[in-house]
Amino acid sequence: MAWQILLVEDEASVREAFALRLSDHGYMVQTASSGEEALSLLRTFEPDILVLDLVMPHLSGLDVLARVKRLFPHLLVILLTARGTVKDAVEATKLGAFDFVAKSIDMEDLLHALHRATELLALQRQVHLHSGQDAERYALDRVIASSPATQRFLDQVRELVKSDRVTVLLQGETGTGKQYMARVIHYNGARAHKPCIEVDCPSIPRELFESELFGHEKGSFTGAAARKIGLIEMAEGGTVLFDEVADLPLPLQAKLLRVLEERTLRRVGGAATIPVDVRFMAATNHNLKDAVARGEFREDLYFRLNVVTLTVPPLRDRREDIIPLAEHFMERFAVALKQPARRLADSVKTMLAQYDFPGNIRELRNLIERAVLFCSKDTLEAAHFPSDIHINSRPTTVQRSSIPPVTPPQPSDPMQIHLAFRLGDQSLADIEHRIISEVLQRTGGNKTLAAKYLGITRWTLNRRRKSQSPLE
Repeated sequence: MAWQILLVEDEASVREAFALRLSDHGYMVQTASSGEEALSLLRTFEPDILVLDLVMPHLSGLDVLARVKRLFPHLLVILLTARGTVKDAVEATKLGAFDFVAKSIDMEDLLHALHRATELLALQRQVHLHSGQDAERYALDRVIASSPATQRFLDQVRELVKSDRVTVLLQGETGTGKQYMARVIHYNGARAHKPCIEVDCPSIPRELFESELFGHEKGSFTGAAARKIGLIEMAEGGTVLFDEVADLPLPLQAKLLRVLEERTLRRVGGAATIPVDVRFMAATNHNLKDAVARGEFREDLYFRLNVVTLTVPPLRDRREDIIPLAEHFMERFAVALKQPARRLADSVKTMLAQYDFPGNIRELRNLIERAVLFCSKDTLEAAHFPSDIHINSRPTTVQRSSIPPVTPPQPSDPMQIHLAFRLGDQSLADIEHRIISEVLQRTGGNKTLAAKYLGITRWTLNRRRKSQSPLE
């Protein structure tokens, strides 16, 4: 899904030229010829970014900016001018403009500003703020735990939720559900009514790390037009989860360590020491002890995080959970995709129970989503699943069945993806959704590898998945 821009420019030739150029760069552009028209459009249209000409008749760009910031305080606004002054730039900054750029034929300054704006938006969408309304969803009695491995894990969680200050390190393979279990810990403890904030560590640009986590004071750096409260302060009384913490660069690890040790922080540009009352959790699919030995992770930070370590079991060690999880995802995707309820064929149950799921629960979810999307019947059959699932399934002692084994189709080139497209029934976004789901399935849920195959960055992949999937 492309970023949506509302371009406000009173000169028709400039408006059309800029809109065309922005479209060529992948943006979805809606235009308005005046400030009044823009304000009217904003009642029904919700752009990601507003690009606003400074000099216009009737309502100037500054007039529109002031009204927009009252009505839509979080909308990013870029002011565009051919003859702006320092005074105009200062006024725009005071009113809350994201940037103030000069018009040019090559649009270099505008494109650069838009790139920074979309990076910020992507970062904001990587950080999830969960409120108390999620508590029921993450109740302990709703966790699917048919297997002994999961039941043992939940016994540890039940003991852990009794203490709301202990730092927790969640380890496990990619796709095992570490984020989910962190929310379970939060919502079943004394902090359940307070915020639960998740920080995707690899997605935070190094130069924004301190500002995003600790906040900043007005004027502390260029563009700091007002005081900003950081994510840790926002979580006061609640929980902060540092997801994929092993991917933090060493200099940022040192900054995080100081907060964990002292339970205080200082905003960028500020002198005051602010105490914080939050529970810290971290999640990783890496072996942190090995990372310490290689010099890739600070030993002191490892010991600070490793107060209580929980290892989330891989799906192959909890096979009794596979079918209940598959039926759960099937139900959710049917609702989300507005399709009728479906059931799993007995042969599919046997096939799934015998598969090792290298991508764990995330791979199972992607498989079920793909199958529901392609299925036009009331039953998911083996044909709705990729051939490598048939090939790599193996006999197991769990859930044995008298049903004859599935006959796998002839294997195809694993590097090829074939998708049907029916004119008039599907959109480009549908095809993109299906391609991303298929590539993630092929990589076992490995987002880094999937992004490499798709020729995009990992944060772009995350953004597109979140914009496409109603379950993210």
